[in-house]
Amino acid sequence: FRQAQTLLASIPLPLLEATRKATAAQVLVYGLLLSESQAARDQQHAIVAKLAGPDAATALASLDATLRMLAPATRLPLLQLALPALRELKSTTLERFNTTLDGLVQADNLITLFEYALQKMLQRQLALAANPRPQLQYDSFGAVRREIAVVLSALAHHSPKKSPIAFAEGAAQVPVIRDFLTLLEPSACGLSQIDRALNKLAVSAWPIKQRVLVAAGHVIASDSTISVEEGELFRAIAGTLDCPMPMLGLAS
Repeated sequence: FRQAQTLLASIPLPLLEATRKATAAQVLVYGLLLSESQAARDQQHAIVAKLAGPDAATALASLDATLRMLAPATRLPLLQLALPALRELKSTTLERFNTTLDGLVQADNLITLFEYALQKMLQRQLALAANPRPQLQYDSFGAVRREIAVVLSALAHHSPKKSPIAFAEGAAQVPVIRDFLTLLEPSACGLSQIDRALNKLAVSAWPIKQRVLVAAGHVIASDSTISVEEGELFRAIAGTLDCPMPMLGLAS
């Protein structure tokens, strides 16, 4: 609770206010995707003007200076605050919003971990708003063993601690299949593999989702530090699985 309060206190007031209304929340999300490179940033502003319209471009320009003050670790929590407003978007507005997001993400022909995490969380949460009870497809850990290995391996490779050790600490949290979980090579757990794994885990039974999230938290906390990238991926996992985030390394 104290950590959440500290995080909220660090977010500039104009950005917090932008989370409360659907129109402003869309512009805020555009702003979260702006590049640190001024040339790329100018290009992205032009994309917003073209795809979202001049009013959105003007609103984004007014937030630009404040957005530059935002700490990287607060970006996805800010997105989460905007989700209730974004769930109010109608289908035609939502389509334009998603088109604009795609344009911003693809502007430099490179998808970063943050960009992936933002889009994944957003797409999943908006899909749940439209269909709160998606059909359950997997109810055994064995059916999603590969997907769990992909998620834990990806996190382990982001850990400053030796990857096999970090992976083992996470795998120990899934005892029913622990002996069948193997650390994958980085090439086998990139963003495309993570995306497919999360899509499958998202339609798994609640105990599976909960245990995966706990295991992921133990991988991240295995070295007693949490990088911005680890935190972003963890939030993407929690948001996609629609599970509350446990305290890293302390959940059981």
